[in-house]
Amino acid sequence: MLQYHGEVGHASVEHGPQTVETAGKQGHGLPAGTATQRFYAVTRLIPFGRLLTYGRVAELAGHFGAARQVGWALRRLPDLDTVIPWHRVVNARGCISLSESREGSDWLQRQLLIDEGIAVDGEGRLNLRRHLWTPDPSEVVRLLEAGAPGPTEPSPA
Repeated sequence: MLQYHGEVGHASVEHGPQTVETAGKQGHGLPAGTATQRFYAVTRLIPFGRLLTYGRVAELAGHFGAARQVGWALRRLPDLDTVIPWHRVVNARGCISLSESREGSDWLQRQLLIDEGIAVDGEGRLNLRRHLWTPDPSEVVRLLEAGAPGPTEPSPA
């Protein structure tokens, strides 16, 4: 059962998968900031050779159902050569989202994943079961509170 909290795209799941938001109910949780900053903070935690889906990044950031917003946030990165490992986020089907509108970043994403040992076929498909990162949400909170790299939102270009 979803419980929505005043903000569009912001919800928590009751009796369902735990999110960073629900893991932090006892005074802990993600630092204050925009949804975009929280998406970047969660994305920075994805280990080398592992993947998250857009939807799971949103859930871990406390924004259940905001997969598209994660995609837009990552697309707005001013530089693809960044400390935020945007290439480790894929769609729920276990594919790179191939599109001409990405202006080649989809092929860059493919190459970066291959460089990390993740096989990607010509259609952009990969083995999500093998490479999916499944952190405990309370561990994500702990990492963020411990000072894991906390990126800031890029300034508008």
